[in-house]
Amino acid sequence: MSSRRTARTAAALLNTTGSASASVVAARMRAFANPATAMSPWHQSEAQRMGTEKFEAAQAGLVAASAELAMLPMRLMQLAARPSSWTPSGWMNAWMDGAGLWLGVGNAALRPAQVTAVRNRDRLARDGR
Repeated sequence: MSSRRTARTAAALLNTTGSASASVVAARMRAFANPATAMSPWHQSEAQRMGTEKFEAAQAGLVAASAELAMLPMRLMQLAARPSSWTPSGWMNAWMDGAGLWLGVGNAALRPAQVTAVRNRDRLARDGR
């Protein structure tokens, strides 16, 4: 994957995750702000879900980022081994591709959080919360 495409993917992931998270927070704040339904079964299950989902997304992100980090040294060596990497312009391209590999680690770590936030946003919108 090229470093430009990786950077675009990172920007899209951050944008989607941020907007979905803001929608989820707003929906949950509206739902929890009603004192008439305090401590209802929905509130209790939603409070438990909030904590559980965060830990599950963090764990999945850690596993995905670890897999990307495990492959990183080999990928960096492949970049350095290309004959074009030893020319001035190829050297700069290799550095940019190396930066893209590091962005790929961040993308892998963020993707589970994005999936969780979008799923919650859709679920809360469907429930009318």
